[in-house]
Amino acid sequence: QDAEKLAGDEHAWKEVKDAVNEVRYPKSKAGWEQILARCQNLLSRNKGRLPDTNIYQLKMLDCAMDACVNLESWEEALYYGSRTLGPYRLYYPGFHPLRAVQLMRVGKLQYSQDMFPQALETLKQAYDIMKVTHGTDHSLMQALVEIKEQCEAIMRTQ
Repeated sequence: QDAEKLAGDEHAWKEVKDAVNEVRYPKSKAGWEQILARCQNLLSRNKGRLPDTNIYQLKMLDCAMDACVNLESWEEALYYGSRTLGPYRLYYPGFHPLRAVQLMRVGKLQYSQDMFPQALETLKQAYDIMKVTHGTDHSLMQALVEIKEQCEAIMRTQ
């Protein structure tokens, strides 16, 4: 996996690494807009130069997703979040809590975009991991079950 983590153009990933290490989570909307602009710039400049499996590219995608969520840009957040799922499967195989949380976040974004079949599939994957890693009484698990049931109810009426 080490080769995968640093795949792509070395100059490009070193620049992304530096940018990722500089990110501080802001308190203001303007701060999030600046972070998103920086992420978008680096992601578009490195298109074709860095695979999403590059660990720094993955961190940049996560950062862009977080910025979009904070700016309530749900569609764009889903775009970045969806790109993280393959690399998360690679780096956090089996029953890994980080992968479960990422699946839940993407599932919620899919749900917010009325992508109910996809959301249900993603939320089920999160559920299967989270029931092992978090247990059924965990607050995150309860929130996951609630949105999963809402999704199932909507799909029954369609």
